[in-house]
Amino acid sequence: MMKKYSGIFLKFLFIINIIYIILATIVYRRLDIRLTFVRLEIGVLIISLILSLATYIMKLEKGNSIVNVILGYIIIVPSLYVVRNNFGTYLFRSVWLIYILMVVVGIIYGVVLYVLNKKYKDEVKHLNELLEEKKKQE
Repeated sequence: MMKKYSGIFLKFLFIINIIYIILATIVYRRLDIRLTFVRLEIGVLIISLILSLATYIMKLEKGNSIVNVILGYIIIVPSLYVVRNNFGTYLFRSVWLIYILMVVVGIIYGVVLYVLNKKYKDEVKHLNELLEEKKKQE
């Protein structure tokens, strides 16, 4: 469990570091404001922990997959506050932009998950029917 979680965490840490470097560069170039490295790096660590936990919960095969996705998105919400705290109003004039993006991504992910879940159940049903036919033939 920890090996899988740490792998997810390291991937998110790498990706979030790159995104934060780009965002900090944008803030510096446009507004001529230098953001402290320690503050940004603590934010990166917190966001990586939150996102890796949410991803781990979303990928769990135990329980209902739709409930896992909803829990994952509830866990992601505090990371938005960390981003808002790190960059303040330098990048985000309004918090609603972040929320709208999160809702759109959540809807898309939910639809994809629903379609895949339905396809998986149909495939399992078809395979079970084939097994029953084979048992009847024997």
